[in-house]
Amino acid sequence: MEQMRQNEAGALTAQAIPQKDVEQACFHALGLIGRNCEYLDQHLAHVGADQQTRQAVNDISAAAARLDRTVNEVMSLLDFLRTEEDPRLYPLDLCQLLQQVAAQADMVQAQLGVELTLDYGGWTACRVMADRNDAELLCLHLLSNALRACSAGGKVRLMLRRSESFWQLTVMDNGCGLPEAGEDAWLENRRCFLGGAKLGLLLCRECCRRMGWGLRVERAPEKGTQAVVTIPLCTDRIMEPTVELHTGGDTAQAQQHQYQLRNMLVRELRTMPERGDPDEL
Repeated sequence: MEQMRQNEAGALTAQAIPQKDVEQACFHALGLIGRNCEYLDQHLAHVGADQQTRQAVNDISAAAARLDRTVNEVMSLLDFLRTEEDPRLYPLDLCQLLQQVAAQADMVQAQLGVELTLDYGGWTACRVMADRNDAELLCLHLLSNALRACSAGGKVRLMLRRSESFWQLTVMDNGCGLPEAGEDAWLENRRCFLGGAKLGLLLCRECCRRMGWGLRVERAPEKGTQAVVTIPLCTDRIMEPTVELHTGGDTAQAQQHQYQLRNMLVRELRTMPERGDPDEL
């Protein structure tokens, strides 16, 4: 009987978690924090305040943004766990998606001082089988990790190459590098990713698994880190019945996707932590 009770107690599943209630409770609290930070900003601008007080409000706002990001990551992982089947894949132009990501280079440069470039090896179209939401989430988090690793003056490079059997997407940075390289590298990595729950890479791996893609993270040839995504080639036989190329609505749809990506990246940039002092870690 005791064993049966233990088995019953251990039978918790992702489906048993009241995800919507948890999500609403978290976002209600985060919304309240955000509104109060906005009020305090306006109030302090009117009455005046010392630098320490302003910094305290900024710290609260930044911490709330990081918590919002973590909650979103947890909810995305729960969604994956609750879904019994992997998503249905449709043809996607990866070149177009990468161009939409690279179009945010001006914002990245202005806010972080990091140079973002795209090199797709002369390819003008790259058709792959994907779930667009998963592909966007993957690109966003790989880019976010690369940006977090870089300090001002750093560089992030998106590269696309094709082999005989697959496409290879590489997101390379010249930032802090992997933490396994030694104590100094660990401290530098800790500064760059201070405040994060390290769920982004887990999400990336799950997105790749769901789409049948591969992902490895390794040291870059010279300095920093590179994330390498391998994507199976999409045959014309699979593409032909479903892909519509350059239809009248393509431009508007591409602009909408670019707008959505920009909004997603804006939220990511708000979570970028200030580099801390090693003695305080």
